[in-house]
Amino acid sequence: MPELPEVEVIRRALAPRVVGRRIEEAQIALPRLTRRGGTPQGVAAAVTGRTVAALGRRGKCVLFDLGGESLIVRLGMTGQLLWWETGARFRPDSHTHAHLRFSGGGVLSYRDVRKFGELFLLPTATLETALRIGMEPLDSAFTVEALARVCRDSSVRIKSFLLDQRKIAGIGNIYADEALFRAGIRPTRRASSLRLEEIRALRRAVRTVLRSAIRHRGSTISDYRDPCGQPGDFAPLHRVYHRHGTPCAVCGTPIQRIVLGQRGTHFCSTCQR
Repeated sequence: MPELPEVEVIRRALAPRVVGRRIEEAQIALPRLTRRGGTPQGVAAAVTGRTVAALGRRGKCVLFDLGGESLIVRLGMTGQLLWWETGARFRPDSHTHAHLRFSGGGVLSYRDVRKFGELFLLPTATLETALRIGMEPLDSAFTVEALARVCRDSSVRIKSFLLDQRKIAGIGNIYADEALFRAGIRPTRRASSLRLEEIRALRRAVRTVLRSAIRHRGSTISDYRDPCGQPGDFAPLHRVYHRHGTPCAVCGTPIQRIVLGQRGTHFCSTCQR
């Protein structure tokens, strides 16, 4: 958390607020935020005075295109990007570790309780090479053939496969469980064992659940909020995630929870084969 849908909701909300505006002041208070490269003071100085040309997303990362360089924000487990309008009182708390003040008013703050997130700069032209992130599941290049090709070469469990950001971008624990349920595939299956019709069903399920989650503004389990501080609405629509012990909505079998690859994993033993 946050996963692709939450990050995309954040990107869409922030784009009209920051694109075309200049960063007039930047402050980064937490040294570990810039551990990927540079110091907090160096990154803050490098972005000050720069104009946001575009706001993108790659996997679970928000990309602030500053021209020749991009500021990458990876939210980790509990990171939040919160927007404060002109005239609003900026109210940082002890978990607010960075902020950007924009021309024309408005402050974007970075808040992170568990401090696993990152802020770092990369040359814009080298983003793909440096980030080493796999296929975007909502892009046209995410075809049945492309998914079949990477599945065929992998002997890992399909749940772990879906979480590997080097193969498919943006899917985390929630949406892996939800997509596998909708595809009728048990999370313990080996990726290479999937038949073509199962791969087709999995691709369809991944895209369906991600689009639905974006439409419902993401899943709030605990910390996730959009830039205006509002929670997402998708969690009540989860069919298996965090529903262990409750009846499956399709067949009535109690949803099971196991630990797979050190991640809690939820599935229906009847509907998923």
